[in-house]
Amino acid sequence: MRTYIFGPVPSRRLGISLGVDLTPTKTCSFDCLYCQLSKTKFHTSTRAQFCDPEDVIKELKSVLGEIARPDWITISGTGEPTLHTGLGFILAEIKKLDSAPSCVITNSSLMHMPEVRHELMLSDRLLPTLTTVNQFTFERIHKPTTDLRLKEILAGLQLFSRDYTGAIEVEVFVCPGINDSAEEIAGLRDYLCSLPNLASVYLNTAVRMPVDSGVSTADQGLLNSFRSALNLSVPVTTAFEHSFVPPRSSNWNRPALSSDVLKLLLRHPCSEKQLEQVLSSASDKITALLMELADQGKVRQTSNGDWTLTD
Repeated sequence: MRTYIFGPVPSRRLGISLGVDLTPTKTCSFDCLYCQLSKTKFHTSTRAQFCDPEDVIKELKSVLGEIARPDWITISGTGEPTLHTGLGFILAEIKKLDSAPSCVITNSSLMHMPEVRHELMLSDRLLPTLTTVNQFTFERIHKPTTDLRLKEILAGLQLFSRDYTGAIEVEVFVCPGINDSAEEIAGLRDYLCSLPNLASVYLNTAVRMPVDSGVSTADQGLLNSFRSALNLSVPVTTAFEHSFVPPRSSNWNRPALSSDVLKLLLRHPCSEKQLEQVLSSASDKITALLMELADQGKVRQTSNGDWTLTD
């Protein structure tokens, strides 16, 4: 029974990504309007050891024995991973395994903490979120804990970028009518240009149904205009320019179970095709599992065709 490891996940940017979830479901310093999962249940910016890091590594080793080598081992999941005080130990142990490079997906909220920056230095790739340089917009989009100040977070990411030897790909989540004005984009452009080791920028949007139904999706035209206005020297890609289905299967060495589907959908809504690839299963097998779970009221299909857990 898996507790901390999920997937492999079909990632638009990371290919076949094996996920590591370090916090209880929806434990986060933010409660973002655009979250594809659910509202934050445990709203905190206080770091803690939510689980034993040794148990995480033990489970990770076991799962790596079941699948082909993933493209990335990604610290992500249903909450903010930098809230876990064992993050540095876990990243160090992943490096020792030499199975795949590590990536951390973070909302950037704790980048002002020296200990967090120190731990993240052990990762091979960092995908930090940055939607604005305006405190008011920051609070509107992310609904952070009351102690978080965007100015401090931005300064922390700058400090980190100076010494980090891995790849930094900033994710900008575009919320039409909120952070896509000329003033907002100019502020982002100036800040992104101040990051010395920025490798690329990814413009994301509400491709999947967000928690707040009032958040609309930026179409490719708007994302292209946003990219042009940023006018950066590093590569800038968008959500619509990455494949939703990984180019290869993950080659599990056992049949997929309904529990595997549930674990994956908890962290990442998927299409049937994605589930087929990630779980190395035939179409009829995945369809049967989904129908069984749907009959039990555990999963449902969204308007865009993806499958997700019921509320």
